[in-house]
Amino acid sequence: MTRSSMNRLFAVGGLGLAAALFFGANGFPDRAADAARYVFFLAGILAALSLVLLLQSTPSPDSHVRWVRSPRSFTVAVVAIAVYGAAIPRFGFFPASAFFMPLLALLLGYRRPLFIIIGTGIILSFVYLVFVYFLGVPVPMGIWGE
Repeated sequence: MTRSSMNRLFAVGGLGLAAALFFGANGFPDRAADAARYVFFLAGILAALSLVLLLQSTPSPDSHVRWVRSPRSFTVAVVAIAVYGAAIPRFGFFPASAFFMPLLALLLGYRRPLFIIIGTGIILSFVYLVFVYFLGVPVPMGIWGE
């Protein structure tokens, strides 16, 4: 499968998923207005990014895609994500993420600790501000929970 046909396929799939999210959120009860607003937000972002993917022109439309460039890095990432998913309910979203993000960066070969720490802090701050503070989405608290 060529890169351009794969981009079109995933873009159409993303638009379909965005439409399903949008119509599904319309059926939320009034008491779940915050959750519906969050789903509308996700559907809008997904639709916008899918449109960008659909309308972009790829420089070499006949280039074939390699799904896994480095089997070692891919395996490390999959195992780390599985461990991260298991750690979230126990330790909470933010502590598990603050541990997982720098660890994964180091396991994948990044060696600039200052940028890793700053990047982790920026991403977690953004997630807190947008999802917890503005949208009111509850995150797993783990052992520090209510």
